[in-house]
Amino acid sequence: MADWDEIKRLAADFQKAQLSTGLQRLSERNCIEIVRLLIEKGLIDVIYTNDGKEYLTQDHLKQEVKDELYVRGGRVNLIELARVLNVDFGKIEYTAKRLVEKDPNLHLLLGQLIETSYLQRVASEINQKLVQYGEIHIGQLTTTYDLPTDFILNKIVLANLQKVIFAKQDPTNAHIFFTQSYIARNKAKIRGALAAITKPTPISVILNLTDVPARILYMSLNEMSSLGTVTVQSPAGQYIPHVYQRMQAQWVKDYFKQNGHIMYETVTKLGVSDVRSFVQAQLPDEKLVQLKNCIIGNRLIDQVKDSMDMCVTSNSYLDISTILPSSLSDDNIEEILTHILTPTIRKQTYVFGTVVLTVNFMDECVKGCLEIVNEHAKRAVESGSYQKYMAEKSMKHQEVDHGVMDEEKADKREERRKKASTGKGGGGAQGRETKTKSTKKHARGTRGNVSDSDDGGEIQTNASSKKGGKEPYIELITAKEIAKVVEKTLEPEGLEMLAKDVANYYFPILSKQALVKAHELYEQSLQKSNQNRRQTHASIQEKLNTLYNDIRLYEKGLKLFPADVQGQLLKYLLKTFGTDACNELCLYVASECNLNTNFNAPLTTEQRTKIANDSGPEYRSHLQTLCKALSASETVEDFLDKTEKTMQACSMMLKKIDKKKDRNLILCHKHGLLEQLTNCTDPALVLHLAVLIIFTISTQTMLHASGRHVSAILSFLQTVLSNDDSKVFNKYHDLVLKLLSTESSTTEEAKANAEDITKQLGELTPVVKNIAGNFKKAGVTPVE
Repeated sequence: MADWDEIKRLAADFQKAQLSTGLQRLSERNCIEIVRLLIEKGLIDVIYTNDGKEYLTQDHLKQEVKDELYVRGGRVNLIELARVLNVDFGKIEYTAKRLVEKDPNLHLLLGQLIETSYLQRVASEINQKLVQYGEIHIGQLTTTYDLPTDFILNKIVLANLQKVIFAKQDPTNAHIFFTQSYIARNKAKIRGALAAITKPTPISVILNLTDVPARILYMSLNEMSSLGTVTVQSPAGQYIPHVYQRMQAQWVKDYFKQNGHIMYETVTKLGVSDVRSFVQAQLPDEKLVQLKNCIIGNRLIDQVKDSMDMCVTSNSYLDISTILPSSLSDDNIEEILTHILTPTIRKQTYVFGTVVLTVNFMDECVKGCLEIVNEHAKRAVESGSYQKYMAEKSMKHQEVDHGVMDEEKADKREERRKKASTGKGGGGAQGRETKTKSTKKHARGTRGNVSDSDDGGEIQTNASSKKGGKEPYIELITAKEIAKVVEKTLEPEGLEMLAKDVANYYFPILSKQALVKAHELYEQSLQKSNQNRRQTHASIQEKLNTLYNDIRLYEKGLKLFPADVQGQLLKYLLKTFGTDACNELCLYVASECNLNTNFNAPLTTEQRTKIANDSGPEYRSHLQTLCKALSASETVEDFLDKTEKTMQACSMMLKKIDKKKDRNLILCHKHGLLEQLTNCTDPALVLHLAVLIIFTISTQTMLHASGRHVSAILSFLQTVLSNDDSKVFNKYHDLVLKLLSTESSTTEEAKANAEDITKQLGELTPVVKNIAGNFKKAGVTPVE
C-alpha cells in the first residue's frame, strides 16, 4: 500500500513538474529515464505508441477506446481505432476484448466494437424503413449495415421486435418482416384484383398488375379461396375464379339445352381440359352419347331414329344433315348413323355420306337399267363377244387345271425319288442291300437350276406363275350408263350428286345380272342353233351339191376350147362358182367354231383366210387348202377334189352323178337363157346370151363365160352357124364393140355415130334373137 502511495506521489510530482515552467521542468531525457526505471522496477505498466514517443497506461487506453467509440456513434473498427490511437492492433484488440467481458452492452464482431446504443439506433432505423416500405429483408440489412445476417436477426430485429421494431415475421421466411398495414394494403389490392377477374388469368399477370410480392399473393389466395382457385402456386400457374366456373357451367347447360349437342372444341376454349367429365358433371340427368369431337344428347338421337323409321317405312330417302345442327360435320353424322343403324335397318338402307337411301328406293332408281342390261347382253351374244369371253375363261381354267396336275405329278416324282434314295433296307425276294446313286437335277428348258430342298417351292412358284395373269373380263354395262339412268330419277329430288355413288354401288350387281342374262341368251341361242343346225347342214349340203354339179357341167363346155381360152374360162369359173362354194364352206365352219362372221359383204380373200386359220383343227387344213385352190388350181378336177375333201371334213356327202339329171339341168339352163334373151334389150347382153344359147344347143354342154369371152365363143361357133347367120353375128358383134367405144367419147361426132350404131343394132337385135331362138343342133355329137 505504501508503494502505491509512493507511486501516486511520484505521479503527482511528475505531473506537477511537467505543468510547471521555468527551471523546475524536467528534460525529456530525464523523463524517459525515470519512466524506464519505474518500468524496470515493475512499479508501472505502460503501453508504448507505435512511434515510441508516448506511453499509455492500460486504463488510459481503455478510456481512449471508450471515448473513440462514443465519438464514432457506438461502432468502431479496431483497425481504424489502432491507426487513430497510434497503438499496436494487438493491444487494441486485447483492450476491446477486456471491455466486452466487463461491459455486456459492448459487442466485438468481425473486428468491430459495437455498443448497444448503436444497435438501438439501427433498430430504430429499421423500424423507420418498415414504416416507409412496409416490408424489409434481413439480406438487405446485411448489405446496408455490413453486419452478419444472424447478428442482425437475433441481436437487433428479434431483440427489439414489438419494442422498437413494430413488425411481423413472415411465417414462411424468417428473414422477412413486414408491418400489419403493409399486409392489409396488399391484401386489399389482391382482393380487388381477384374480385375483378372473370376468366382464368396467369399468376404472373396478377403479380405484374398488382405489384404484390408472390408470397403475399399465395398467402392471400389461401385466405381468399372463396373467390377462386389456383392450379399451382407459381408464376406459371393460373388463377381460376369461381365466377368463371359458374359461367362455364351455366354456358354449357344453356348451349346444350338450346342445341342438343356441344362441341369439344367449344368447351375447350372456355378453359376446360377434361371436357367429357366436365359436361357429364354439369348434365347428370341427361343421357349423353360421346362422339369423337362432340357430345350428342338423346333428344337428337331419338329425332334421327324417328326420321329413319319413317324413311324405311315409306321406302324413300333421308338427308341426315337437314335434321341435325349445321355445326356437326360429316364425320359426326357418320358416327351418329353408326350409333343408330341397327342390323335390321342396315339391310334395308345404304348410306352415301349424309344421305340414307332405302334399298327399294335405289331399286326404283336403277329399274331403267334393266332394259340396258338386256339389250347389251343380247348384243354381246349376237356379236360373239360373249362367246369369246366364255372361250377365254374356259382356256384359263384349263391352264390352271394343267398347272395343278403338273404340280401333283412333280410331287409324286419327288416322293418316288426320295424313297429310292433311302439306300439300305430295300425290299425284294432276297432282301439284298442296295446302293443308289444320287441324282442331281440339271437345268432343262427354262426351269433353271433347282436344289432338292427347294423343289416344292419352285414348282409352286411356276404353278402360281401359270395361274397368274388377268382373268378374262367382259364389260356388258358401264357405270356411266347406270349413272345417266339414275341421275334422271334423282334429279327431281335434288340428289343428282349421288348418281355416281349409286352407279358404282350397282355396277357389280348389274354387271352380274348382265352376265346371267347373256348366259341365258347364249343357252337359248345354243338350243336354237342345235335345232337349226340339222336344217342348216342339209340346206348347205344341197347348195354345195348344186354348185359342185354346175362346176362339173361347166367344165365340159370349157374343155371344147383351145388351151389358152380354157385357162381364162377356168379362172372365171373358179372366181364365181368356186368362190361361192368356198364361201359357203367358210361360213359353215365359222358357225360351227363360233367365230365372228358379222360381215356386211361377201367374204374377201383375207376374211376366208382368217376363218380358215381360226377354225378348229378338224377343219383347218382342208379349208386352208381349198382357199388356196381358188387361185392356184390349174384344172377343175383339182378344185373339185379339194372341195369334196372339205365337204367330207364338214360331214357333208356328194350325191352320185346322174346323167339323166345332167340332161335335165342342161335343158333347164337353155330355157333359162332363152327367157332372159326374150326380155333383154341391151345389145351387148343380147349378143352374150345368144352365143351361149347357140353353144349350149350345138354342143349339148353348159358354158360359164363373161362378156370378154364372146369373141372366142363366136370363133368356136363359126363351124356351126350358116354363112348368113355368121355374118349377122359378126356384124352385130362389130356394132356392139363400136357402140361401147363411142360411149366413152363426148364429141358431137361420136354422139352422132352412137345414134347411128344404136339404130342399126335395134334393127339387127330381133334377127339375132330369132336366130338364137330357132337354132337347131346339126350333127354335132354331144360331149359326155
